[in-house]
Amino acid sequence: MKLSDPRIKQMIRQRSLYMCLECGKCSASCPRMTAGKEYSPRLLAQKIIAEQEDEAFIENSVWECLTCALCEERCPSDVEFSRFIVEMRALLAETKGLTGYRAHDGALHSWMRLMTSPELKQNRLGWIGPELRTASQGPVAFFTGCAPYFDVFFSGIEVDTLSIVRDSIRLLNFIDVDPVVLAEERCCGHDLLLTGDTENFKTLCQLNYEELKKAGVEEVVFSCPECYYVFDRYMPEIVPGYDLKATLLIDMLRTEIDKGGISFRPLEKRVTYQDPCRLGRLSNRIEEPRALVNMVPDLTLAEMENHGRSANCCGNSGFINCDAYSKAIQLERLKEVKATKAELLLTACPKCMIHLTCAMRDPVRRGSLKVAIRDMASLLAEQIEWSEEAQTRRLAKA
Repeated sequence: MKLSDPRIKQMIRQRSLYMCLECGKCSASCPRMTAGKEYSPRLLAQKIIAEQEDEAFIENSVWECLTCALCEERCPSDVEFSRFIVEMRALLAETKGLTGYRAHDGALHSWMRLMTSPELKQNRLGWIGPELRTASQGPVAFFTGCAPYFDVFFSGIEVDTLSIVRDSIRLLNFIDVDPVVLAEERCCGHDLLLTGDTENFKTLCQLNYEELKKAGVEEVVFSCPECYYVFDRYMPEIVPGYDLKATLLIDMLRTEIDKGGISFRPLEKRVTYQDPCRLGRLSNRIEEPRALVNMVPDLTLAEMENHGRSANCCGNSGFINCDAYSKAIQLERLKEVKATKAELLLTACPKCMIHLTCAMRDPVRRGSLKVAIRDMASLLAEQIEWSEEAQTRRLAKA
């Protein structure tokens, strides 16, 4: 690849890198930079525009980014830096075979590529018990994502992402939705996209679309922000005739709750909330999860120092940047959690749960940063109930 490639010039224009004012706000807020890594979005923009002979620096910088979009939040010129990074990685992978550092020897990316086989037969529905109502055909589906695989792969840290999936379906059942759950659902491909493997990413998008259409699905519900982001932002650009509605579970719940009749049992607990990058800044869902949490009586939401649009990333994205700087980001985040004096850390993303759970095991800290961690869907599923008025009406009808 030559940095004079017209495709790069087009990316620079489309993602507004020429508008960079070199104010340094991006570098000052970048989690990698604040963790001690010599990394600067502003400097990368300068190099790729005016100093393209520094090819090694440019290529390395493209793979250092977390794509957390905090720099975009602070940028006064609306530079789309994270989208530029993803597009540059695709070009580097295509032209030079570069894929960046992949954590866990790339094992997770390997299973994602295995799922691109049209003949693949999986045994991925064993977690569905008789207490959950699901369907094989219907207009509404729930996308489980990689939770059935995560819990096996990360069994050493005792993470339980399948509980998120089960509790999400419990919530859907509560509002009388029996979702389609596909036996041959594939990974959404988010992490392949972030490693520049666009060919296999597109294959996964197409296969998932075909499986959903065969099941008669019109709307897909997500509790995982990364899966939602792929279906909402990327699949309409990739899949010809794409006509599925992507819906976040939290949005569907808010709609149903606003109709009336639903309430939550009190819970005397102090909690704090980790904003996932793909849900908060990149999908603009900052207030929605907080509104749901605040509906639980007696529950106290204590915000971390950096929260909402200023929230720090969980330190990893696409299982690429897992290094000492990522661990430093995670430990600083857990210090913020401790400072709130919260009894429970709520997340809304299985990756946040995995990375922060892993960081709690830091041997140097000897458990001093350990805190109970749970997905928001699980907390809501445990506390949700019909209001007394609604329950009376339901009993009268019965």
